[in-house]
Amino acid sequence: MSRAHLYLFSDASPSDWMVKGNDEDWRTVVNLVFQSDPDLQEEVDSGKNHFEILSQDQFYTDFMTDLLSHLPYGQLRNWNTRGGYKLRLCYALGMVQHKYKPIVSACSFQEKTLRASKAMLLESYNRNLSADASGGTGPEKLIGTKKRTQKSRFATNFRSHQEAQSSENQFLVLLFMAWFIANQYTFYRKNMVTRGPQGFDPLDLTIISDKLSGDDDSRRNHEQNLRKLIDPESSAARVTLTRSTLDVPYSGDILANNITGWLNTAISDPGGEFAQKAKAIDYKNVWAGWKILLGSVDKPQFIPASSRLTAIDNS
Repeated sequence: MSRAHLYLFSDASPSDWMVKGNDEDWRTVVNLVFQSDPDLQEEVDSGKNHFEILSQDQFYTDFMTDLLSHLPYGQLRNWNTRGGYKLRLCYALGMVQHKYKPIVSACSFQEKTLRASKAMLLESYNRNLSADASGGTGPEKLIGTKKRTQKSRFATNFRSHQEAQSSENQFLVLLFMAWFIANQYTFYRKNMVTRGPQGFDPLDLTIISDKLSGDDDSRRNHEQNLRKLIDPESSAARVTLTRSTLDVPYSGDILANNITGWLNTAISDPGGEFAQKAKAIDYKNVWAGWKILLGSVDKPQFIPASSRLTAIDNS
């Protein structure tokens, strides 16, 4: 039996944190997933970074080379780049998606929906997902107050009492990102290990997070808070969190930024040009994992994002 190893590039748009008074605004979190070549597992075990491993991964390099061949000057740029870059990115992804079938999982939500779902997210995270993501080290307890939200872990292999403190506008997004990642881990573990025929035993997940707003190279408070929610430091955990440190932005990070910006633009303006471009992409192969979070007090509820895009056509 060999280990399965996934790289998950995580990004959020239009920014990491919610802003009071912007309840109607849409936000989108995207997880872009690549499975590393099992033949590179020894190099993964040796501690090499994701950009060192993926630069040797034939699927990843072929995908990026093909994608870049359809972009101006053969370069990925930030989604907010002016001019015709955005439309060209939509075209480029459309040209390569049938061959490579990139794995995109995304969730869009309005700020008011996430605020209304706070209690549900806390309950769901505490009851189900923290143990799944951390290899069963729970139980987990998250305590919310008006002034701050703090998190305490009392693991079965008790080592320390950890706290993560942020404003609610920040913490709710971090909590949702952690919940979304844990949900992804559970899904892939069931399909690749528990039920899958691939011959894998455990599943390792490396999350490459975009630099969170307010963090820099010397201060990574929000990154540490996300790390505590995901719990990669447990001896039983098979989840690790990192981010790219290269001076030149890494291709996986920029592509995740591009897709996040595109999907959030589309969901914010379902009758607009970028929504039309999104609808032109094969839903089953690419956007099947793109959902809209519905407000709920009991359990997480979602609808396909395509329902909002196609509703404009049917109105």
